[in-house]
Amino acid sequence: MTPHAANRVMRVARPIAGLPGPGDFTLHDAPMPEIGERELLVRTIYLSIAPGVRPLLPHAGHAPQVEREPQPADDLPNPMKIRVGERMRSGIVPSMSKFAGGTVGQVVASRHPDFAPGDYVFGGRYWQLYEAINGDASVRLDPDDLPIEADLGIVGRSAFTGWVGYRRICNAKPGEVMVISSAAGSVGMAVAALAARDGLRVIGIASGPDKCAFVTEELGAEYCIDRQREDVGQTLDRLTPAGVDIYFDNVAGALQRTLMERLKPFGRLVVCGMAAEYCGGEASTLPTDSILAKRLRIEGFVVLDYDDEYPVFRQEMAALWKAGALPYRQQIYEGLKSAPAALADCLSGRSRGGKLLVRVGEDTSKP
Repeated sequence: MTPHAANRVMRVARPIAGLPGPGDFTLHDAPMPEIGERELLVRTIYLSIAPGVRPLLPHAGHAPQVEREPQPADDLPNPMKIRVGERMRSGIVPSMSKFAGGTVGQVVASRHPDFAPGDYVFGGRYWQLYEAINGDASVRLDPDDLPIEADLGIVGRSAFTGWVGYRRICNAKPGEVMVISSAAGSVGMAVAALAARDGLRVIGIASGPDKCAFVTEELGAEYCIDRQREDVGQTLDRLTPAGVDIYFDNVAGALQRTLMERLKPFGRLVVCGMAAEYCGGEASTLPTDSILAKRLRIEGFVVLDYDDEYPVFRQEMAALWKAGALPYRQQIYEGLKSAPAALADCLSGRSRGGKLLVRVGEDTSKP
């Protein structure tokens, strides 16, 4: 751990057509960040990979990003867009929320009274080796309580999203039928595990036999539909002839219509993510006739609106994990150069499922 090591930063190289790939990003040498009052210089150890960053990236053929010159000066970025030339983000930027970061690391230098060199922190936002972060929007981590990467996974933003959607939006009741798309993903696995513990009939949808086995054998779902090998509609008709009470939607796209047609009267569609649409491959069309006839409830949510509930979520999930009652899977890619491939695997479903992380630097928190 030394402030004299070279810094490197990943930037967006060009407007992106479809699935992002390594050629859409460039890795640059960069000066070591300077820190101001109440800031920290942090050596990145892990960064989070999540599909929700794709809509922020410039799309090929979409104005104005195609015509815009690269923007190396990105101290005050637009939170809704990442332009060509800007640093690639792992967390929500800008934000003063303590729970909106996307990296964990170790403090190299501090000008904040609550942090000292050597502390482990959650709060970075970018794909880079060293970052200056705001101490007021960071959380000190205790490696003796939870692994430091847990704040990107077990008690991280994706798991919090699943917890909010399930605990605060679904209005789920034991015995109800709940279908979860991308059930082996970082959000879906939290929802599936909680719903199965609460006595719902959980049916997952995932891609490939390994992910489906994880959903049933570890998360506790009754069944997992392999959408690569099975017709989702036909399988649901066989498994749930009376219909579905709740569809927790992480993908949108064409699958959404299939589930809408099978929701019971007064069923609930919880719109959490749109992974199938992020790269422009699919589009969803809500069936207004079914919504009216069945008196369906459709609700989307943004997890930022529930930050006040993060401590409740963290307490519940940490206690379950420590008790061995919270199944969990993560996949770690090695090195900053692997981050674009990790993002592509996350968006395409080529990963093994669970939470995807990139280990950027040495994890000195491990014994």
